[in-house]
Amino acid sequence: IAIHTYRIMLAPPIQIMQCIDFIRDKIADKELSSCEDNDRNGRFIQGVIIGRRSLGRNLSFADIAIQSADHIIDETITNDVPINIIFTRQSFLGPKDNADTLNEPFPTKGTSLPYGASILAQLGHCQKVKSKITGLIEDVWEVTRWKITEHPKELAKDMASLLIDDNVNNEGDEQSFKQGKSNKSVIIGSGAMSCSDYLKARGEAFEEASKRRQQLLDNKSDVDIRLNKDQYRSRKTDSNANSMNTENKLNEIESEFHHGGKQAKAKRAKIFASWILETFFDIPMSVDSRMGGVQHDRLICQPCQSNDALVEHVPQMHVFDVAGGKGHLSLELILHQTMQTSTSVISRCTIIDPVVRKSDAKQRQAKLKKAESRLRKQNDDGVVGTIDHIATYFTKDTFPEIYAQSIPNVNLKEKRSIPSTTLLLGLHPDECTEDILDAALEHNLSVAIIPCCIFSSLFPSRMITRSSDGSDGKDEQVPVRYYEDFLEYLLGKDESLQVCTLPFEGKNKVIYRKIKSD
Repeated sequence: IAIHTYRIMLAPPIQIMQCIDFIRDKIADKELSSCEDNDRNGRFIQGVIIGRRSLGRNLSFADIAIQSADHIIDETITNDVPINIIFTRQSFLGPKDNADTLNEPFPTKGTSLPYGASILAQLGHCQKVKSKITGLIEDVWEVTRWKITEHPKELAKDMASLLIDDNVNNEGDEQSFKQGKSNKSVIIGSGAMSCSDYLKARGEAFEEASKRRQQLLDNKSDVDIRLNKDQYRSRKTDSNANSMNTENKLNEIESEFHHGGKQAKAKRAKIFASWILETFFDIPMSVDSRMGGVQHDRLICQPCQSNDALVEHVPQMHVFDVAGGKGHLSLELILHQTMQTSTSVISRCTIIDPVVRKSDAKQRQAKLKKAESRLRKQNDDGVVGTIDHIATYFTKDTFPEIYAQSIPNVNLKEKRSIPSTTLLLGLHPDECTEDILDAALEHNLSVAIIPCCIFSSLFPSRMITRSSDGSDGKDEQVPVRYYEDFLEYLLGKDESLQVCTLPFEGKNKVIYRKIKSD
């Protein structure tokens, strides 16, 4: 360190930065080795997160329940009470390159500190902070490095995981699969999990962490709580009054940041499905969708002109509803085309979602049977499209395999080209939004997605170009952190992409392109 410090005075700027990085790494390594040598002095803790709070990119807090007596910090702290830890940019050393060390990044938001997760943390200095609730002086320990050893979400996924179905495409099920009568209503792929088992595991983990938190809080001295009991009650009353004053304002802007409830989701699926049939298949939008505020140049009187004439030239399409959840969008597409025309422009909808819900497939099949019986009463020979479900995660790399799984009696190892009669859809598909668009561009397919969440922490490599305000006038690359930037980033992938706005609450921008089918 001394030699590199001397070199800084004689070196050019580039070598200066290298020397500084070397010194920083040496200091960090020395602190880590010192902590490992002095484990008895309480430089490491292992426990469960029973409380958390994030104040942005530079400050976070957590309450930890100590798991074992071997990781007690000092004699004044026992595993009968929780300890408080703090993450600050000044004291946080960051992850090491070696996977064996504490390699978690700085927690920039609440979800980075999962409630009920087991962690191993390296501690630094201890601060004396006055509690805003009790008014007492409490110890708050700075965290220099940390690692999540057990994540409740990952544990729940393991407990709810389903076995992969290797016998999907046997010859005996080919005919029934095409008719939508296969006993295997869901194809189990990689990453599939039971919704009920997953929610049960998450609920049990949450209840266990909450119960442990309450037990530790009850162990605190009653005298300490009584010291400022009246002051705490008055502050709580003031806080409730302030929250009541701002409740109406929060309700007004809630739709901008939330997916909404069941009714809102159902309405989004209905409007999006109607727009898809109008845009890709020339089937007029329903009256409800028009009243929502979408302006169209072509209006067709239903009694005067039949919709069958509009779709005779359209080949049957295979729709992939990525991150389709319960299948609202797929069901609306099939039912809406059945009501508008006897010609099935969509022969099949395949839902791609890792979560398996037992009752969803039965409800979808019941509604499709009603639509089929309605056609028979009208003496119509039209065929109702089918809906199947592949329980797996979607990426642009796994899409060819997923497509092969959706076709019966196909060798999964055989490479097949994906036809242009394939349509990729995504209604608020979250993490796989970009993968849907990339897969459509790679295989030259039609696509329509409604982006929602950005997930900037999961995808830090997403960049857009911004003009610099400096004197040099050069453009600079900035990370995608806002919704408008995300739309610009996605639209910049190809010149053929277009954007449209749909009339429902929440994120309603559609990015799409239409490819002429062979």
